[in-house]
Amino acid sequence: MNFTFTPDTQAVIDAMKGNESIAQLYGVLLVISSLLIPLSVSGIARICQDDPGRKWAAFGFMCTVISVAIWAVTNGVSAAMASAVSDMNAATTAGQAAALGAAAGIMNGIALGSHQMATMIFMIGNFSLGIGMSTSGAFNSILSRLIALAGLVSTILVLVFPLSSDPGFGIVSILFLVISILWILTGVT
Repeated sequence: MNFTFTPDTQAVIDAMKGNESIAQLYGVLLVISSLLIPLSVSGIARICQDDPGRKWAAFGFMCTVISVAIWAVTNGVSAAMASAVSDMNAATTAGQAAALGAAAGIMNGIALGSHQMATMIFMIGNFSLGIGMSTSGAFNSILSRLIALAGLVSTILVLVFPLSSDPGFGIVSILFLVISILWILTGVT
């Protein structure tokens, strides 16, 4: 099984045509909601401040801050790509349309690559947070270890299955769902 990084730019452009403003709005809302991630993780880092797991939790916090920052840049690039697609639809010459199509292709590749790196950093952060939480004693030990295990497995799977591949996108979506459920259970307990 060999998966390669092959962004299908034309499919993205075709899907985005007529939906450029919705894509830009989605990107803004995604960035705003992503800002809640470091807020919640900073609470965990504060709880672990005097515990043996503080270094692991601090590293996990830094990883989540870095991943959210990269995701914000990714969404900015995607918004610029939506603008290029909109301009491409309004282009008056074939040369303009081709240049804007090439720019959209470059931006699509940058967005996919940066999203891949941000996701990997986020999964490493979950692994580190899980270890920090499990050694602190302030959190449910089983759930903390499951978060660490999910972060480790997710990191490996993100490396094996690129997000630009069909199985990679589906696998990572399931992993985010599992991690979200673990985080919710941790918060409830």
